[in-house]
Amino acid sequence: MLAVFSLVIGAAGAIELPTPPPAAKPVAGAFKPFDLTYMPRATASVLAVRPNELLKQLGDQEKIAGDLVRRLLAAMFAFLDGDLKAANPPALADIEQVILSAQFNLGIETQADGRSTTGMGGISSGLVRTAKPFDWAACVKKWFPKVESVKHAGREYLRVPIEVGGKTSYVALFVADDRTFAFDSTEDEIRGLLTRLDKKVKPTVPVGWDEVSRDLIAFCHDTTTEGWLTAPEKPKREIDQALVTVARKSTGLAFGFSAGEKTSVRVIATARDEKAAQDVRAALKFMVADLTNEDEVPPAVAKLFARATVSRDGTVVRVRGEVSGNLLRKLLDPDAER
Repeated sequence: MLAVFSLVIGAAGAIELPTPPPAAKPVAGAFKPFDLTYMPRATASVLAVRPNELLKQLGDQEKIAGDLVRRLLAAMFAFLDGDLKAANPPALADIEQVILSAQFNLGIETQADGRSTTGMGGISSGLVRTAKPFDWAACVKKWFPKVESVKHAGREYLRVPIEVGGKTSYVALFVADDRTFAFDSTEDEIRGLLTRLDKKVKPTVPVGWDEVSRDLIAFCHDTTTEGWLTAPEKPKREIDQALVTVARKSTGLAFGFSAGEKTSVRVIATARDEKAAQDVRAALKFMVADLTNEDEVPPAVAKLFARATVSRDGTVVRVRGEVSGNLLRKLLDPDAER
């Protein structure tokens, strides 16, 4: 669980940034659900973020965050033979939702010193939704001069040719409406999306998604995905044994995090059967207890998990924790207690 928690907010906490000023106070879990209607695919791992709301927690750090995102986009556009400078993308403060489908990897005791590793990469699909209308179609054509227009299932999508190993493949793009832009590394996935929309078929929802889709940050992972976990049969450390139990005896994990007037965290683990759920609950209880006593865990995080509860309902195990105050701000403040 700490691995997921670190993945979602740890990167921000690792950057030395100025202390943010007071911000808005959203209620945990009170946002409108992340919308998967135009998501080409929500498989393996799905990460959803609300940039405009997140920036309210960052305050003066908005420019730093914006510059970082712009550099990442510029690198990606260069790979696609595109030019981000050809047209201004929407500002982060104007982006309501970003949803990405990628590959989450966890390595237990894989480092030379016995430590574990986590990572998320291989982004294959996603969508960006702005808070107000934005001319995505015009920008895409300026960003990618080689873009081609294709029709399928009564709608139009765009594709950008990529030369890899002497062969041509395509990254597919779809402007769903005046606010929503979807993309996929596989053209067939965009065509599948258009077919689904034409037949009015609802999107596939990750396990546990409905319970975290109203949070500031949501993360779902299909633990039946092959190759995502690297671990010994029986790890040496008890905390790693507990983590492996959760990973191997569940079919899906969902994580929700919200910060504002209160900070909340929730984890939903769906087990293979009720016997497995009992083992998962015991493992999660051990992990929560460990987080409250681990020296490397910031005191504010330890306090959050000290108040967390672990419950089971059939094959579903839930961890819920909530504290007053903005934990995200405390982690981003370089002068905060560690």
